[in-house]
Amino acid sequence: MGIPHHGNLGDNAIALAEERIIDTYFSGYEKYVVPEKKLELCANKLKTYIKDDDILLLHGGGNIGDTYVTPEAGRRKVIQMYPNNKIIVFPQTAYFSDTEEGRRVLDESKKIYNAHKNLVILAREEKSYEFMKKHFYNAKVYLTPDIVMTLNEAKKERREGALLLFRTDKEKTLSDEKAESIKNIVQREFGKYELSDMNIWNTITNNISYKDREKLLQDKFDQIRKAEVVITDRLHGMIFSAITETPCIAFNNFNHKIEESYKWLKDFEYIKLCDKVEELEKRIEDIKSLKEIKYDNKFAVDTIVDVLKKEIL
Repeated sequence: MGIPHHGNLGDNAIALAEERIIDTYFSGYEKYVVPEKKLELCANKLKTYIKDDDILLLHGGGNIGDTYVTPEAGRRKVIQMYPNNKIIVFPQTAYFSDTEEGRRVLDESKKIYNAHKNLVILAREEKSYEFMKKHFYNAKVYLTPDIVMTLNEAKKERREGALLLFRTDKEKTLSDEKAESIKNIVQREFGKYELSDMNIWNTITNNISYKDREKLLQDKFDQIRKAEVVITDRLHGMIFSAITETPCIAFNNFNHKIEESYKWLKDFEYIKLCDKVEELEKRIEDIKSLKEIKYDNKFAVDTIVDVLKKEIL
């Protein structure tokens, strides 16, 4: 439930990975997909078809909190509407701002989450795991990677230049001045760069249909595979680089999700975390000295599938 239509390719990769896991490891079950818009419009009608022994799986991502209120409201609605069903939330980040509004939203979420008797939440990094264990104490909480790390999209391509994937939304923290400094360094080190993003907000419809999702994701994977290096402040810019075996230098964003998720990828030497622009040239030097680049998704598949088998089978 809650599969996205919007143009964020990271969220759509999460949806793709979720469905692949279900289809591969739980093929004995009947599967019904409820997109986020149908969930908003038809939530009450769905009750006619959902029985108490059905398992509800909620879309993962980085939206437990007050940054994106619509997904949080939708998740709460499902949890309240189905008190007798097992509900499993795919890997999520939890972040509530230290503001009056953030504390208010957290209090409301705690009441709803803790009132459910069979709620399972997968936290995709340690800070979210500790936060959820503390505040959502009646739920079962597991630590797993972001589910996109279960994909492996490695292909050999001719690589040329750098690809910059920078945020332009509310999570942006890189100033225009710092972005210009990064561009200058990259131009000097690689000769050329391409500036892109991880969403398709500027397309005609702003929406991604179910049938177009995989093609649009493959287009982005192809773009990344053709770069000598990706420099990004987007979590899935880093993860897409990992799964396509593309060297990547990732800057932190406004919350903890990049540096915490990096802990799952730190043993892959072609993925580097960068705290300051002043460190960028050293990270580029490290990238250029790499002898071998190889991604193995086994750690992610095993961790997530083990949890799901424990809770579903």
